Amino acid sequence: MTWEKLITRRLAVQVAQAWNFAGQAMQKVYGVSIFSTLVFKDDKKTEYYVDEKEHKQYVAGLYKLLQNKKFLINFHRDAQKKLEEILNEVQQTLSSNLSNFSYEELLSVYQHFILPKVEQFYIRMWTVFNIAEPLTTVVLQRLQEIVKDRKKAEQYLLILSAAQEANDILQERIELLKLSVLFSKQGRINMKEVEKHTGKYQHIPLFDFDHEPYHKEHFLQELKEINNPEKELNVIQVKLHHNKEERENLLKKLKLDNDTLLLITFLKENVFLRDYRDMIRQKLNLQLRRFYMEGGRRLGLTINQVALLTNEEIITSLENHKQFSQKIAKERENNFLLIQRGSSAEIYSGKKAVEKARGELHSEQKSDVSDIQGIVGSPGKVQGVVVIVYTNKDLFKVKKGNVLVATMTRQDFVPVMRKAAAIITDEGGVTCHAAIISRELGIPCIVGAKWATLQLKDGDYVEVDAEKGVVKLLKR
Repeated sequence: MTWEKLITRRLAVQVAQAWNFAGQAMQKVYGVSIFSTLVFKDDKKTEYYVDEKEHKQYVAGLYKLLQNKKFLINFHRDAQKKLEEILNEVQQTLSSNLSNFSYEELLSVYQHFILPKVEQFYIRMWTVFNIAEPLTTVVLQRLQEIVKDRKKAEQYLLILSAAQEANDILQERIELLKLSVLFSKQGRINMKEVEKHTGKYQHIPLFDFDHEPYHKEHFLQELKEINNPEKELNVIQVKLHHNKEERENLLKKLKLDNDTLLLITFLKENVFLRDYRDMIRQKLNLQLRRFYMEGGRRLGLTINQVALLTNEEIITSLENHKQFSQKIAKERENNFLLIQRGSSAEIYSGKKAVEKARGELHSEQKSDVSDIQGIVGSPGKVQGVVVIVYTNKDLFKVKKGNVLVATMTRQDFVPVMRKAAAIITDEGGVTCHAAIISRELGIPCIVGAKWATLQLKDGDYVEVDAEKGVVKLLKR
């Protein structure tokens, strides 16, 4: 078996298992699946691998789905409905005081409710995410057939994939800017309004349940850093209006056939739902924290540690009313290797994880630093100092004017993305988070650069040419 790296994320064992089971269960819902996965956490990041042969078949299946008219019409609507249903069910079930539950009751909630609901959630989550790249490839090919010019087709793809309405993170910013205007007129900060805002948007950083929600201090700091809220509000409104107008004018100009229009509509829905499903995931994780904090208390672990246990380990510990080994939990905080093939799972901790990973994985080869090339996510050309961001734990390093280099960005990266002069990511295409947010912010962005986080180092001075999709090292 050859392992192919799919993504790099801050990822816990519990979520990795959810992804794996969802990857298998996709077969029943969409006719595509991934059964074999490997997750390795080193001292900086966590990498998620899939079986190369399986992944090739999986991607081919996604391309086949894009030829299915019924799928194109129904997928996003049905997925959104299911994600919303799961969130509502989890909110209702976990609203009880879990500390009053017996071990048997807590175990039952975990086995018979949380695990199956999370699996069903990630079936849709994963498909929304994974179909984006094949989708943009198909749309670009279709556009190129129409305009006979790849460069123009790429420009049109950027227009058609631009955000048409404010997503959750942008809506939060709009409301915070309005609060800034209000507080400026009142001459003081109204803490009740800040607390209300915090309650509404505390979920944003929760890409996994062991991540920390926002507290009011975060939003107070954001308010302090706002200089001209009226101007920024106007820029946001003008940008969204421009995106809609530009898209409508382009569609009138192209006069597309019905099949191509269906693909373009699917693209618009995909851009929307990729953000929307993140919002639902974050709210879901805010609820799941309640269970895992109580489960961790019973097992003698922090929420960060209980997130590193397999499903089987949690079940066994709750069944036996037994605390989990602190030694193993602490080893996994440093390193773990999780290999899943179908329903079987092997997990290694600490040094054993590192040793086993060496045998399973081929080390990635870095090409010469002058060869960094990628896809233009947002045009422009700037120079700046590199800051490498592997996870949200590295965000504090980013200062105004830095070139942010990451495997991929997410919604909790947005506050520091506003400070960046440019964004470079290893992963992604023109509809990925980094590309769309960079276009909203009007900063240069190159995505799909593959090795940027390995080739570049903190403190490197680079030129980001997001007209050609090239990064040049000027000074190390």
